[in-house]
Amino acid sequence: MKLKTFLILLGTISSYFFIGTIKANPSTEDPTITDVQEFSVDGIDVLLRESKETPTVTAILFIKGGTSIIPEGENVSTEYFATRLVPESGTEFTSKQRFRRVMTRMGSGIGGGDGRDYSVLSMRSTRENFDTTWKFYSEMIVHPVIDQVEFQNLERNALVGIQSGRNDPDALSKMVIDSIYFLGHPYSKRMTKEDIEAQTPDHTLAYYKSIMVKSRMLLVVVGKISREELEKKMKKSGMTSLPPGNYMQTAIPVPARSNSPGAYFPSIARNLPTHYVIGFHRIPSMGDPDYYPYLRMRNFFGGFLFQHLRVQSNLAYAPNNDDIEARSSAEMITFQTAYVDSAIRIIFKDIDFFQQNTLLESAVKGNVAKWATSNYLKQETTIEQASAIGQAQLLTGSWRNAFISFDKLAAVKPEDIQRIANTYYKNFNWVVVGDTRNVDKNLLESR
Repeated sequence: MKLKTFLILLGTISSYFFIGTIKANPSTEDPTITDVQEFSVDGIDVLLRESKETPTVTAILFIKGGTSIIPEGENVSTEYFATRLVPESGTEFTSKQRFRRVMTRMGSGIGGGDGRDYSVLSMRSTRENFDTTWKFYSEMIVHPVIDQVEFQNLERNALVGIQSGRNDPDALSKMVIDSIYFLGHPYSKRMTKEDIEAQTPDHTLAYYKSIMVKSRMLLVVVGKISREELEKKMKKSGMTSLPPGNYMQTAIPVPARSNSPGAYFPSIARNLPTHYVIGFHRIPSMGDPDYYPYLRMRNFFGGFLFQHLRVQSNLAYAPNNDDIEARSSAEMITFQTAYVDSAIRIIFKDIDFFQQNTLLESAVKGNVAKWATSNYLKQETTIEQASAIGQAQLLTGSWRNAFISFDKLAAVKPEDIQRIANTYYKNFNWVVVGDTRNVDKNLLESR
């Protein structure tokens, strides 16, 4: 699942360093959006895109660092609990019952979620109901509480989710490949049954307050609100009186596992009629000069997967390739098949094609306009804009990388795609769940 989807749904479960800062690469910045105001309010970084015509307002508070910087000895489930429970618990000044009643009547929404590079607390409302929604939202930032009943419900659901994941072959394959690929990496932290059971409401609340420091905050607001009004509301709410903190951006290394191929066959406690196959390999992250050539390569490769595994050979029903977008990104290839070796040989043959051949320029230029149109449509909603702007700022160092540039897509050349295929389409790490007695592990480990 892409992180943009995560920001909208606020529903995924998340799982050295050297001190430095992310610097934007001017050569990759996208000028699609040019009217974002970037400023600081008493130490809190703010990005504002004002739209006088839009009848809604969306605000996303990005909490920099996410689960990748959870201190040693702290359970990764603490951030998961904190960011989800506070939006469900009311505040010191507003009971949970009143909060839910008023929010339902207004049609507004407040939610939260954790992630590897950042966690979020978001709100959306119509302009008419913004003042009341902002009051609740800012109270959750400055005056949070944890409701005991909500805590127990989330704890129970988290435990059920972990247990059911072990019996679901699709979920199991994703959990195992993620664990292996990011082993020893800052992204390797993930929840366990034991650390969920160790959580308490008091500890969760204390942790939440510890991450609500101004140096870790990036507030992104899109909609019908001026800078002057936003600054006044931030100061009046008490956000600017929060502790400054001492957070500094840290560099994320390339996962060691991405430098060599691998194949892994986890067991599952039931017989399966097919195999669940998933593969990871390293790709350029957003903001990297190779990002746009990679997007075109991914598009072609995805078409080949479907055409050759589904249409021509009928080996897999729904083969797919998608990105795990982060500061250290990976492409995820997934399919289910009864004939793993045959499917893998077809995939490797397709990769050979891209590595050994230069595509026609007419093919590379084709469908760019259609893709760009679908990308521009994503800019229509305030939640999409706020999500993309904040994500680009944190992952690339510049909000200008928020949306895909038509000009940069159109500028990709056939030789760029061949170079991407040779540079990144290697060192695949595969997980196969099912009866693997007749699966050729050496074949999987050959690339």
